[in-house]
Amino acid sequence: MKSVAHSYAAAALSCVEKAGARPKAEEYGRLCHIFPSMVLVNGLRLTVAYFRSKAAKEKIYEIFLRDLGLALEVPDWNTGIPESMADYRELTGRALKACVWFKRYAEAVLRIEQTHEHGDF
Repeated sequence: MKSVAHSYAAAALSCVEKAGARPKAEEYGRLCHIFPSMVLVNGLRLTVAYFRSKAAKEKIYEIFLRDLGLALEVPDWNTGIPESMADYRELTGRALKACVWFKRYAEAVLRIEQTHEHGDF
């Protein structure tokens, strides 16, 4: 039986490897690093809303949200964030656990190191 961490790790590895073949691989890796800290500061709902607003201009944000949604089994971020506080907190915790793997693989596969510069964030 696979653990939840194993499923997050497998999904993250697959997504990060695919991102490595794209032109904006470095940007994808940066998003892997900033997403969890943004969730801790702003909450999951606001962070997803921010990424969705940025996706209108930069497709890499949309790709990251889609990949994270695959790992979390949230096919649509429009309807995937629960209204009940308990379910919302549970999804936030799952998202943060999955993001650990996205960050690790961004460092290992894409060679992206975490910086303290957050650009326009």
